Amino acid sequence: MKSGTAPTLMLQNWSVQRRASGWYVARPTTRFDKVRPKWRGPYSSAASVSLMIARELKKEILRRDRSAAHA
Repeated sequence: MKSGTAPTLMLQNWSVQRRASGWYVARPTTRFDKVRPKWRGPYSSAASVSLMIARELKKEILRRDRSAAHA
């Protein structure tokens, strides 16, 4: 990386489903994965799902930032 260039992080995607019992969220898998997605929920609203995803992304950003600081 060039000196003075800020790193750009590529963050994971999330899948969201609305079911009769509420909103569910999972990290998607590829068709080559042998593991099915682990759905979390139900959440009461799209806002609740969005906040949960935001909290998970924040954890990932902070984890990567700490790793980069020690490299």
